[in-house]
Amino acid sequence: MTKVKNIFQSIVIACLPLLVHAGTARQPEIILNPKTPGPGDIMTVTVKGADAPVEGKFRDKKVYFNPSKDSFRAVLGIDLSTEPGTYNLDISINGTILSRSVKVIKKAYPVQRLTLPKDMVELSPENEARVEREQLKMAAVWPNETERVWAGDFINPRKGKIVTKFGVRRVINKIPKSPHSGVDVEAEEGEEVRAPNNGVAVLIDDQFFSGKSLILDHGQGIYTMFFHLSKILVTPGQQVKKGEVIGLVGSTGRATGAHLHWGVRMQGARVDPLELIRLRLE
Repeated sequence: MTKVKNIFQSIVIACLPLLVHAGTARQPEIILNPKTPGPGDIMTVTVKGADAPVEGKFRDKKVYFNPSKDSFRAVLGIDLSTEPGTYNLDISINGTILSRSVKVIKKAYPVQRLTLPKDMVELSPENEARVEREQLKMAAVWPNETERVWAGDFINPRKGKIVTKFGVRRVINKIPKSPHSGVDVEAEEGEEVRAPNNGVAVLIDDQFFSGKSLILDHGQGIYTMFFHLSKILVTPGQQVKKGEVIGLVGSTGRATGAHLHWGVRMQGARVDPLELIRLRLE
């Protein structure tokens, strides 16, 4: 009996390192950058040490994780209208939910005061109805569940001086208007606009405010849009490659002169386009 007992104790002692290791298995490491984003920012979420594909959800929107060297990485947008506060980010690995709190801080944007002719600010009933139809048409574009077609870093579609920054709060004829949800790039009529990444042309239209407009779907909830174009060089449903010329700068729609307005939606959130081209995704 004593011999059997000694053998049993030896087995237990031999297994202790395995039991300790199993009980202290490291959870995947989750890195948020920036840790405290503001409205209009893009946050990257990196998951290290995961042994299976990673899924996520933030503010009821799907977060797309892609394998990146020894980790999984996602980009998610903080919409321009997001109120400061704490929001939940759920990350799923093999059915296990790991939750993280995302603290969104207040971000101050400049105010731009403009004086324009009355007929450029106040719309007729016919034009109001047209604008409403066009807004509904554009809102139906995103966010849709489409496969990733973007590859590597996003590039600048048109280099030039930024004449109106993202997030500027506009007051026109003393009337507050919606904040500027893109950037305006100084450019001459007819200059080329290039695709910032691989994508599909999902909307081509001539709209009241934005004029000749083009929206590209890059997949996984990332969209880029280009307004006031003089000419659009792609067709609906056409696939485009990064760097391909997709249109020419113009002054169509409600524009006071030739320039490129371009914007970004990420999982439906309005984010700063310059943040997108600063990201290192390769």
